[in-house]
Amino acid sequence: MTYDLVALVDGRPSSEDVLAGLSAAGNDLGVRAVSGGAVVQLCNADDLPLVSIELPLLIQVPGEVERMLGTTVGVVDTPAWWVEIRATSQDGARELAEQYANTLIKRLGGKVWTSDGIRTPENANEETV
Repeated sequence: MTYDLVALVDGRPSSEDVLAGLSAAGNDLGVRAVSGGAVVQLCNADDLPLVSIELPLLIQVPGEVERMLGTTVGVVDTPAWWVEIRATSQDGARELAEQYANTLIKRLGGKVWTSDGIRTPENANEETV
């Protein structure tokens, strides 16, 4: 079963932000683009995907994030950038996805939604709230 996260970041992720997230996830991983470049995958030594990261989407409509993720996400100021991250069930994949998401919100501000709760830059390395 996959583990899904959505990084709701305050600024548009630049190439440097994406590279910082990939580097934080680990230098020993392979990286490949799929779906015409719309998705980047982090792969293990056997070239099996561990984490898939979709291109950021701009959310401009107030209340749209809450409508899609539910009220537990809290108020999300718009505009916000929605970065969907999906980890496979492989060992360590969930942690890689969380490292990537945490790097984005530490650099750009925002919060991370998971089915387990919400994470902000202040509690990024703790259990979700």
